Amino acid sequence: MKILFIGVGKMGFPIISSWAKSKKHKSIDIHIVEKSRANINSIKKYNIKVKTFKQIPDNWKGDILFFAVKPQDFKRVNQEILRKNIQYNNVISIMAGVTISKIRSELKTEVGITRVMPNLAVEVNLGVNCIFHSRNTKILTRSNINYLFNLLGNNYEIKNEKLLDTVTAISGSGPAYFFLFLYVFESIANDLGFSKKYSRNLVFDTIEGAFALAKKEKNIRKLINSVSSKKGTTEAALKILEKKNKGLYELMENAVYAAKKRANILSKVK
Repeated sequence: MKILFIGVGKMGFPIISSWAKSKKHKSIDIHIVEKSRANINSIKKYNIKVKTFKQIPDNWKGDILFFAVKPQDFKRVNQEILRKNIQYNNVISIMAGVTISKIRSELKTEVGITRVMPNLAVEVNLGVNCIFHSRNTKILTRSNINYLFNLLGNNYEIKNEKLLDTVTAISGSGPAYFFLFLYVFESIANDLGFSKKYSRNLVFDTIEGAFALAKKEKNIRKLINSVSSKKGTTEAALKILEKKNKGLYELMENAVYAAKKRANILSKVK
């Protein structure tokens, strides 16, 4: 499968590096367009056979045109693509908020288009990849694309493109929410007198154990209640976290809706 990968940024790099580390990567022929020499050098350290270009190559022919650029850069990049007379059978985009109709209109193409919203965990092959295929994406092509992303984690196929904005706010941005929680929790432990190393281990082991329990129990509220006892320390903390105003639920709700709103705005940018 020959792929022209445009952009190696915060999401492009983890995707390419994970493909490179996979034992099955030999079936993927990656050509990269990236202006940053540092990004190209980072990719090359994995010793994968990739062709790199600072600009989109003239008359390129292959299977997939893969967009991993920032949404606001798409129009500029596309203008260069149209001048280069490249040929491809399908498009993959991980650009948040850029709809299939917009991609089709800008590229002036009738090929199948697939939008994917992965997340940063693709770097450790535990990514959440939400996939939406255009109607004219062939069954074999869908299978090949799903295979590519299965190498990076778990695939969730979506039937309604509009849900990708919501996915962006949940699984796409989601890792950052948990990173922030870990950072705050670790910082508080440090402020309370533990060393940075001890704080990190204490918090991470707590989270790991809690997550293992959560995977076994469908009723999360039951788990919360199992830790909390009347007039105990956990109950005192939960009263703060579960306040009706300015509690954790409201904070999380506002954060997720803000991310979704931003994705909606990006989808309407001309």
